Amino acid sequence: MSTLHPIVHLVTDDKAKKEAKEIFEQVKNSTGSVPKWMRVMANCEDTLFGFFLLFKSIMDDAPTDKLLKWKIAFAVSEVNKCKYCVSISKMQLKKFGLDKKTMNEIEGICSKKERIAIEYAKATASHAYKIDPELIKKLKANFTDEQIVEITSVVGLFSYINRFNDALRILPEK
Repeated sequence: MSTLHPIVHLVTDDKAKKEAKEIFEQVKNSTGSVPKWMRVMANCEDTLFGFFLLFKSIMDDAPTDKLLKWKIAFAVSEVNKCKYCVSISKMQLKKFGLDKKTMNEIEGICSKKERIAIEYAKATASHAYKIDPELIKKLKANFTDEQIVEITSVVGLFSYINRFNDALRILPEK
């Protein structure tokens, strides 16, 4: 039976431990509020701390463009059918000026290079063990090794958070 609430409690500001409290404050100062997934993850403060650092390091602007990273996050979240992460990715893409229609046709508005990255991301999310060698060739022709590692890291990061959110029933706000 599906529920509208996560299966574990949301950690409130007053119940957050030291590092979680610091992360909550940092996020509130940056975005105005603490996302539901963070409040759930704060039940295990070490996991929140490690994931937060990993998220920041992967989703920063170097060496791969931040907009492309969010396009990849959106594509991976759609492959994994994570409603929460699709909604968060859409919110982020809106900040880059993409409208709803554009998001529904995201690959159509991407450059050839971006489409290769998204095709690779989708293949990695759905069948990493058997990615077409031709796709790998195209990827290597368009991206540096550092960028390929970072693109793959975005896929891994969102595959993790997609599963985390779905398993713990973290759904988008209505």
